[in-house]
Amino acid sequence: MSEAWQNKIVTMIYVKEELMKQDTNKILPHFFPEVAADEVDLINAEINLGYAIDSQYADFLRAANGWKGFYHTVDLFGTEELSNPHIMQYIFSLLDAVEDCVIESSGFQREDLLPIAATRFDKDLFVITKQTASKPGIIIWFAGEEVDRYPNFEEFFLAMIDYNRLTIQKLSE
Repeated sequence: MSEAWQNKIVTMIYVKEELMKQDTNKILPHFFPEVAADEVDLINAEINLGYAIDSQYADFLRAANGWKGFYHTVDLFGTEELSNPHIMQYIFSLLDAVEDCVIESSGFQREDLLPIAATRFDKDLFVITKQTASKPGIIIWFAGEEVDRYPNFEEFFLAMIDYNRLTIQKLSE
């Protein structure tokens, strides 16, 4: 695991632990990240997808192979989800549910997007633009419309740390 990802993941763990303390009514799920993926896991995921995974996302997966409850009820997918055709069918159905006009306004086509995180309880869906897209590696957050956009996986991860911190602040008030 790269030291840079290790530090970011440890920061998120500390934030999630504080969130767990503040969540006295237990309204949010609380999990730690999955154990790191190995190269075989990544290769199998890429074979099943039919294309390469973004390098920053792959580096994260080498450090933490997904994370349930990463942000509220949003699960960040690991190679297990990316390699499972039944799960991927469901995940892509979430992308299909995003209205055409919302996808078009993002500046990308559906085929440019790989879902990497979602919730089963709401409309939140996070996608990364594939390597074949005009601008690869961008993360877009959809929830009925485009909520936010991040230039790369690292910036997305750092933003989610901050969003979790905001949740802590709201729960403590």
